Amino acid sequence: MITTVTADPQTQQRARPADAPRPAGERADGTDAARGTPLLDLKGIRTGYGRIEALHGLDVAIHPGETVALVGANGAGKSTLLKVISGLQPLTGGTVTFDGENLNRRKAADRVHRGIVQVPEGRQVFAGLSVEDNLMLGAFSRRRDKGVADDLEAMYRRFPILKEKRRLHAGNLSGGQQQMLAMGRALMAKPRLLLLDEPSMGLAPLIIEEIFGIITELKREGITIFVVEQNASEALAIADRGYVLETGDIVATGSGQTLLNDDSVKAAYLGG
Repeated sequence: MITTVTADPQTQQRARPADAPRPAGERADGTDAARGTPLLDLKGIRTGYGRIEALHGLDVAIHPGETVALVGANGAGKSTLLKVISGLQPLTGGTVTFDGENLNRRKAADRVHRGIVQVPEGRQVFAGLSVEDNLMLGAFSRRRDKGVADDLEAMYRRFPILKEKRRLHAGNLSGGQQQMLAMGRALMAKPRLLLLDEPSMGLAPLIIEEIFGIITELKREGITIFVVEQNASEALAIADRGYVLETGDIVATGSGQTLLNDDSVKAAYLGG
C-alpha cells in the first residue's frame, strides 16, 4: 500500500498516509470543495462479479474542463469503474451523479444522451464497416442535428489519415489508426465527459506519443476527460489530477505532477 498524495500549491511533492486527516477544504475524493459542484461525482462506489467485490467504496470527482487520470496495475479495477460510469456494470453500493442528476437507474443509452461517451479498451471498431460509417455511428444520438456533416469534416481535419482511408473497412486499419477512429467516433457524439479506457494498449511508442498528443489537444479545447491507463507516466503527465487504484481501492490522489514526482508512486508504477 502506498501513501496518499495531496496536491499542495507550495510543495508539489507532499505525501501523507492514506488514513491521515484530510486538510481543511478537501473532499473525500481528493478535490478542493471551493471548486464547486463536480460534473461527475462518484460516492461510495461498490460493484463486483458474483461474490467477489471489485471496487470497495470509491469516491472520485471530475470538474468541468478537467483531465483526470486513473492509473494502476492490470486487474486493479480501472476498466470496471469506467463501466460503472457508462452504465455497463451494475452497482452494489454508492451513487453516480452527473451534472447534479443521480444516474443509478439510468441505462447506458440514457447516459450517452446526457453526454457520457466512452472509448472502450481495445478500440472495438466495427471491422466490416467503412471508416466513415464508424464515425457516423458515433453521431447516432445526434441524428436530427444538422451540424453532423460539419463535424465529420472537422474530424477529418483532426485525423487526416481517417479521411484518406474513409472508404476502407475499419478492420484494415493499423492499431493506432483504429484508436484514432475510436476516439473520432466518440467525439462525433459531442461528449460532455469523454472516457478513455487504456488508449495506449498494444501500440508502439511513437503511436502512443501521437495519441497522447491528441488527448492533450482535446484538453486544451476544454473537453472534460477521464483517462484510465496502465501507462502511468504518459497519463499523469497530461492530467490535471490523478488517482491511483490498487485492488479496488483509491490509495493515492493529487495533481498529475505531484503523483509523477512522488517516490512511492514512482516505485510502484513508474519503474522506480
